[in-house]
Amino acid sequence: MIKKTFLLFFSLFFFLPIFSQEPSSPKEEFPIFSVCKLIPSNLQKKCFNESMQEHIDEFFIYPKTAIDLGLQAVVNVNFEINQNGLVDDINANCNLVGVKFDNKEALLAANQLFEKAAKDIFLKLPKMIPGRINDSISSFPFKIPITYRISNEISDSNDVFPLDSAEWAPLFPGCEEMDSDGSKTCFKEKVNNHIKKYLKYPKKAKQTGKEAVVFVEIIIENDGGIYDVTILGGDIFKKEAERVIKKLPYFEPALINDLPVAVSYTIPIVFNPNKK
Repeated sequence: MIKKTFLLFFSLFFFLPIFSQEPSSPKEEFPIFSVCKLIPSNLQKKCFNESMQEHIDEFFIYPKTAIDLGLQAVVNVNFEINQNGLVDDINANCNLVGVKFDNKEALLAANQLFEKAAKDIFLKLPKMIPGRINDSISSFPFKIPITYRISNEISDSNDVFPLDSAEWAPLFPGCEEMDSDGSKTCFKEKVNNHIKKYLKYPKKAKQTGKEAVVFVEIIIENDGGIYDVTILGGDIFKKEAERVIKKLPYFEPALINDLPVAVSYTIPIVFNPNKK
């Protein structure tokens, strides 16, 4: 019997405004959930990520109309944790996956379904302990992409898990001696280093000279191969991102309970015109 499962893929990263990038690095303390204040400072970032994941898991809702229509999307949510520790200046931008609408009104309505659902998650965030820069309370911007994906599965062996929920990450050459948590950290570092090594700013885009970001979701199957790649962004940059991703090596698969599983990993790739 074919069953339909709704999977949430979540990745989180901070980005700081350009004006904060001074020659002498400022002392920064990121905002944290109140519960994270009770643990050592070196573990607070991990606590923040885990608390954010728990919050998203609790309030994530796949819009019913989108389910009925079989729509999938990636929603990029931007917001700030302001000086009072509250969510502020929130906006969402939806990119539908695998479907096109000729009717602009239909496209707008579909995007709004996902954008509202994603924004509602973060509007329900609790008050946090605000961040600081050089000991002064400051607002911090965040960007979180959330993927809404419908998976038609014949058996549990076809499940796709977020990378961080696997016990062992796919084995990237050079990460053989890591423990479970270390394997995930090593995997992410190796992927980032791979991108930095091969990524080039597209020649056709140099006329504009704009910085661009594309989001790449890869699914590493339970045989270690990458067969499913979703890239959101401008066409010129998507082609370059795809070229770089195709150079990734073949992996030993991720493991849960010593069984190979498929995992997803979302990577933001930044194109800087000032870098070769």
